[in-house]
Formats: sequence, structure tokens, C-alpha cells
Amino acid sequence: MEAVILEILETAAIAVSGFLIKKYVFLEPDMKVKNQRIFYLVSFFLISIVFLIFGKDAASMAALFMIGLNICFGRKKHKLLGLVLMIPFLGIINGLMIPILLVPPYLLTMSAQETSAYQFILYGVLSVLLMIFYVRGRSWRGWFHENMQHRRLQKSEKYLLWVVGILMLFFSKQTAMQITSGGGNVWSADNMYERGLASFIGISGISAFVMTVTIIVLIMQGNMRSFYHERVSRMQSGMITFMAEVVENRDDNTGGHIKRTAEYVESIAKELKKQGVYSDILVDSYLSDMVVAAPLHDIGKIHIPDAVLNKPGKLTDEEFEVMKTHTTVGEELLTRAKEELGESEYLNTAVEMAAYHHEWWNGKGYPYGRSGEEIPLCARIMAVADVFDALMSKRCYKNAMPLEKAYAIIREESGTHFDPAVVEAFFAAGVGRGKFHGKI
Repeated sequence: MEAVILEILETAAIAVSGFLIKKYVFLEPDMKVKNQRIFYLVSFFLISIVFLIFGKDAASMAALFMIGLNICFGRKKHKLLGLVLMIPFLGIINGLMIPILLVPPYLLTMSAQETSAYQFILYGVLSVLLMIFYVRGRSWRGWFHENMQHRRLQKSEKYLLWVVGILMLFFSKQTAMQITSGGGNVWSADNMYERGLASFIGISGISAFVMTVTIIVLIMQGNMRSFYHERVSRMQSGMITFMAEVVENRDDNTGGHIKRTAEYVESIAKELKKQGVYSDILVDSYLSDMVVAAPLHDIGKIHIPDAVLNKPGKLTDEEFEVMKTHTTVGEELLTRAKEELGESEYLNTAVEMAAYHHEWWNGKGYPYGRSGEEIPLCARIMAVADVFDALMSKRCYKNAMPLEKAYAIIREESGTHFDPAVVEAFFAAGVGRGKFHGKI
């Protein structure tokens, strides 16, 4: 009877630890809350049935299969690859359980009864820890779900977990075979080997346990670092938007301009990426940097006199020359910010957007007269977003232009003012229709 209860506890420990490792170490997403709870109930019911019919080993494999299935259902893509994670999962779970379940009784030459008592105590301690985690850890779990649900392991972390998982799978199998070779009786195994393997099993068991725990701790520390990095990034993004809004508030003509243009930039860039255009440039990090940097494209207007910035009529040639300096002033301000804050990709992008968003595809823009792909892609995208929003917005010196007329102007200036590929993506993304203009 004791042996059966221990087998049940071992199977339950494998299932519970597997689901915890899946979520908090491998960062695999859950299904919807209702579906997740139903899945847990179904999983433990099926594992129980398998245990009653086929025994502990089959039930343990069923538990791992259900964990893999849970990963598949939780993922949005590469679903079937979730089943492959059963391999390192089994090794990591065994790397935690085998050393503490079997090695101490072997080294201390416990009898079969003493070993059973030790394992009952161990499962009791684990159950108490689990209950404490469930009751006292609600706030932490809520924090984890809110802040870590979008984080995914880096490739290096995945490789490390796979290596450790496979090593621990091999180790645990060999160790268990050596310890329990005496018909499953630890005392018999001691007599058979005459303690000859004690040093090897002791050292390797402790090493395996420490290695597994260390890797898990390192991964979870990486999760925390990622969270704080993301929080700092959000703070920086908020500060950037605030700075841009301060500048925008000086200009009575451009209410909501920076937020709308940032939306347009994101939509155009995503459409270009979808079409496979400029794929060597439009990596995910560059796209996100553009969205963060977009609000700073007119930061140089902070140096433009109010009499020019808010003039209700058409600017004179002299006034227009002053207005044009907002590009070079913005470039200088953001370059200085880079020198103070250190090298940053989104600041590099912000510098390019500020400096070149008034350049023309045919080289007739300002301030440097660049043309074609000499103009950074982020600035070419911003040029379309900026002009379109200006056409569609009411200013003190003009009314808002009808959508179709604004579209006609954007289309007409493709290949002269604007990059044709960017214009094509602009229309394909449906910028200006429905959810875009007028929302902010």
C-alpha cells in the first residue's frame, strides 16, 4: 500500500512540477483561463486512469504528454513543436527529483522502510511549499501574468535548457538504475555494490541537482531583468512622447499630430514587412524603434519662433527658411542626447527621422537634398505619414482636406516626393480609413 501511495505522489509531483516549469521557466503561454482550468481537470483525470490501468511509468509519460499538449494549445504558432519540449522537461524534472528522492537514502544506507518514510516526509514538505505558493503567492503570480506573459526565452536560454534537460535525462536514468538495481530495495543495492558507487553517485547527484536549480534560477533572473528592461523602455518611451507633446503644444496647428503619425508609421512599416519589401532593414527591432522615435520627428520646432510657428497665413520665403531649420535643429538636439545618454538604436532612428523627413525621393527636398535610398527608410515612411496628416488636418490657415483628395495627392507624388514602395504600402494598409484618422 505504501509503495502505491508513493507512486501516486511521484506521478502527481511530476505533473505539478511540469506544469509549473512550463509556465514559470520555459515561459510557455497558457490557454484562456476557463479553458486552462478545464484542461487541468481533464489532464489529472486522464493521468489517474492511465495510472490505474498501466502503472506509474505510463502515468508519468501521460503527464508529460498532457503538458506538451497544453503547450501546443497555448501557442499561436509552431504548435506541434510544443510536444518536443517533453524531452528536456523530463530531464529537468528528474534532475530535481532523482537526487533528492533516491541519493540521500542510498548515501545514508537507509532501509526500505526508512526510505519510504523519508520520501513521505519529502512529498509532505513539497506539498506544504506548493500550498504556500498557491495561497501566499497570488500577488506574485498576478504580477508574473501581467508583466511576463509576452516575454519569450532567448535562443541561448532555450539551448541551455535543452542541454541541461538531455544531460539530466541521461544522468537520472543511470543513477536510478544503479541505486535500485537490487530489486528496487535500497538496502539490497547497498549490499550488492558494497558502497563502491557511493562517492560517484553522491557527487554526481549533488552536482546534477545544483546544476538544474542554478539553470532555473538563472532563467528566472533573466525574466526579472527582461521585465525591468521593458519597464525602463516604457518609461523612456513615455518621456519621449511627453517631450514631443511639449513641443507640439507650442504649435496651435498640430493637435494630435505626433500620435497619429506614429500610428501611420507603424501601419506602413508593418505592411512593408508583410510584403517582404526592404526585409533586410525592417527587422522587428527597427520597426519598434521607428514607432518609439516617430513622435520626435518635429522636436526641432522647439527652436522656431512663435511668430513663424503659429502664423495663420502663408509663410514668406524668409520665414519658410526659418521653418526649414527645425530638421537640422532636431538632428542636433537628438545627437546631443545620444552623446549624453549613450548609443541607442531608437535615438539613431530618431535622429534620422528628424533630419530627413522633409527630403524628397527625387532629391528636391531639404535640408540636404538627399534622394532615393540615400534617405533612411524610417524618414521615407515618416515623410508619407507627415504629409498625409497635414493634408487631412484642419489648420488655422486651411481646412481639412477630403480623404480622396488627400489620397490623390499622395498617389500623384509617388516617385517624386515619396518612395513608391512606401506609397504602395500606405494604400495597402488602408491608412486614413476608419480607425486611423480622427481617433486621437
